[in-house]
Amino acid sequence: MTKRISFWAFLCLFSGFLLQAQTKVNLSDLSLPLMTTGYGKAVANKSIDRNPIRLNGKEYQGVGTHAESKFIVSLNGKAKRFSAWVGVDDEVGTRGSVVFVVTADGKELFRSPVMHGGDKPAKVDVQLKKVDTVVLEALSGNDGISSDHADWANAFFEMEEGKPAALPDCRIIEIGAGQTLLTLAMDKKNNLLQQYFGQQAGLESVFRNGEQKEQAYPTIQSNSRFTYWGEPALHVVHADGHTSTQLKYVNHETTNTDDNVTITVIHLKDDTYPFFVDLFYQTYKKENVMEQWSEIRHQEPQAVVVKEAASSALTLHARDYWLTQFTGDWANEFQIDEYPLTVGSKVLENKWGITSSNGRQQHFMISLGNKEPSETEGEVLAGSLAWSGNYRLQFEVATSGQLTVLSGMNPWSADYTLPAGKTYRTPALIYTYSTQGKGHASRNLHRWALNYNVREGNTALLRTIFNNWEATGMNTSDPVIIPFLKPAHDLGFELFLLDDGWFGLENKARVLGEWNSTPKMHPHGMTPIIEAAKETGIDFGLWVEMEMANPEARLVKEHPEWLLTEPDREHHLQRGQYVLDLANPDVQDFCIHAFNAILKTYPDISFVKWDCNSPFHNPYSQYLGKQQQHLWYEYTMGLYRVFNETVKANPDLQMMLCSAGGARCDYGALRYFHEFWTSDNTNPLRRVFIQWGSSHIFPAKVQGAHVTHMGKQPFKFAFDVAMSGCLGMDANPVTMSEKDRAITKRAVEVYKAKIRPVVQLGDIYRLVSPYKTNRSVVSYVSEARDKAVVFVYQVKNDNQGITVALQGLQPGKQYKVEEVNIDAPASAACAENGKTLSSKTLMEEGLHFNCSKQFDSASVYLSIVN
Repeated sequence: MTKRISFWAFLCLFSGFLLQAQTKVNLSDLSLPLMTTGYGKAVANKSIDRNPIRLNGKEYQGVGTHAESKFIVSLNGKAKRFSAWVGVDDEVGTRGSVVFVVTADGKELFRSPVMHGGDKPAKVDVQLKKVDTVVLEALSGNDGISSDHADWANAFFEMEEGKPAALPDCRIIEIGAGQTLLTLAMDKKNNLLQQYFGQQAGLESVFRNGEQKEQAYPTIQSNSRFTYWGEPALHVVHADGHTSTQLKYVNHETTNTDDNVTITVIHLKDDTYPFFVDLFYQTYKKENVMEQWSEIRHQEPQAVVVKEAASSALTLHARDYWLTQFTGDWANEFQIDEYPLTVGSKVLENKWGITSSNGRQQHFMISLGNKEPSETEGEVLAGSLAWSGNYRLQFEVATSGQLTVLSGMNPWSADYTLPAGKTYRTPALIYTYSTQGKGHASRNLHRWALNYNVREGNTALLRTIFNNWEATGMNTSDPVIIPFLKPAHDLGFELFLLDDGWFGLENKARVLGEWNSTPKMHPHGMTPIIEAAKETGIDFGLWVEMEMANPEARLVKEHPEWLLTEPDREHHLQRGQYVLDLANPDVQDFCIHAFNAILKTYPDISFVKWDCNSPFHNPYSQYLGKQQQHLWYEYTMGLYRVFNETVKANPDLQMMLCSAGGARCDYGALRYFHEFWTSDNTNPLRRVFIQWGSSHIFPAKVQGAHVTHMGKQPFKFAFDVAMSGCLGMDANPVTMSEKDRAITKRAVEVYKAKIRPVVQLGDIYRLVSPYKTNRSVVSYVSEARDKAVVFVYQVKNDNQGITVALQGLQPGKQYKVEEVNIDAPASAACAENGKTLSSKTLMEEGLHFNCSKQFDSASVYLSIVN
């Protein structure tokens, strides 16, 4: 009896091994979106028309498809055989004509006769031992594909081990940036298509909706594979006048710059003309950021006219799309508008010649899904065009539901005549993708900016600045300014910035284009002020506006061809100044030499604020002659040359961008600078909104935030707001009240000692929105997550305080809570001031603040307790 039981137990066990070793895997269980079809999509256990599979009156399970159909399956040599019944589904009656083919590692194993509706199914049973790849095809019977409803009935693979995997019927290029994946595909005609964009995923997810037919860099065209009549990424007029371009994939290469940065270059060529487009994708793995641009060249017998050339063309698929855009006006920059996109096109653009915060800006966020944008949840695409000239962002929702995001230089009045052999490069779109809401997307962009785009972004801390502008305007005379230096130093500021007005002619101050100190203000040059600053122990900085000239400047008379002025028209001079023509290399050289001469004459200048206060009011370049439409491009490229040469000559110089306030806040210019002047509006209440908006795209380290008396709001409130950026001050330190002096000294001291490293180098978490509540709460967490700062701003009256749960702290750690910038502990607004709390408590229960009246505020510093 014992032997019989043992025998049956062994038999059952052996049978189990056999079942495990030789398993059946139904064809319908594989990733059917990877099966190509001539019409519709392949369906599991249904016909192509979603009816039960029926062949010659009998019902089956299996896969319904439509000729021309192809399915590639990887077996890795682990399959034994493939079995199926094939035929044309009964739903088409006697119509249809299909040939079924099975090919293994390039060798045809089965081919059916031409099969029609109503025919008896044909049996497929092929051996697949040691086969790596099998291809299943349902081909048209040479009379078109009408009614070719093909069925693979009762189809399965018998595997010795493992599981078969479907493969796409195309070549693919995977471009990854950390958690993000962009997959491009080349079809049989070498069209380059965008297959997928989103979080990292396997082939099954990448092809879950089948092979896509959206061009990766679209041109208007029609062919057997797809048609495109939307806004093109590229529109050129060829040498023979032809306006159609059809780009085909040639090849690509991928290079790892280091273990974090990878660049992929995809080479495209028109199938008729010697016309070439190279698409560049530079990815940053740790930051989860992509940088994309294109380069255009040709070898046609005559020049080609580039009418439109986008930096990128991304296609998104979602149920709904919410656009976050940044609008405003002078002194009201970075205001947030959020709304759903509907079918049609939404265009954000600028035609000023310089980037401008007046109106719309070249940054955006797209939230995918049917919910309003969230800081912590949902899919978000965030992007910023790195360009300091005219730009255009277009968001086009098709009737079929996909969204195409086109970005690049504005093609308005910008046809570019491109000779053979010359390369036209578009600006770069910087973008990131997140599945964790807007906050995570912002942190990705910030970390990329600090690590790769902003000068000394992740190393040196920026100094606290004292500026004379709000106190003295353009009066920079020695007797006025020198008395400011010691009080500014005693308040704790590290750098004194002398603003507009120090330069000019011998008989007139403040003449743009004359970059020597004027005797009207400084009879002995800048030396007395600079020496006084050195003796005081405060660094010295200077304001310039190299791109402009006043009518009195000698260069206006000596080189009228250097000015942007329209011939035979009245000249409009904003602020009484001309814009110099930086498309002209001679003008670029003048700006470079004049700027470097200032630094050579006064080598102790360690900071420069570079301003630009006028757009193009008279957009005509004598240098460009008949190629006036090149102005918008060549000016910006000339500007970048000026920036680049001045930085190379003065590598240790700290520099701030300024342009009529915050009109040059872009990653194109920030490559050469440390920070920008966020806005001329220093009213702290308005700054809460301005800095909330700018934080969506830019890290706090690049945002100049100064305390002034604008708005006549409490000084403590003003400092709490400014400390969430790069702290500075514009005021009269001589006449300042003792109360304001005490608040200033206290705030500057705590900013330098505790807050500055966390704010300038940390990660932002926007916790409570001033757009949705009566207050704003933001926090910064150090990269090591061992320190944090929380800022609370009461923008309107409320009837109660607030409890705020923190984010981003280290799990399992204890943090000491310290409210700073207060007179005494009794003045603290934070109920937990002085306590040590776990990160779990801080992130789940939060901190409690008694802020309820307008202008109440709090700054709280947290540090890990070992």
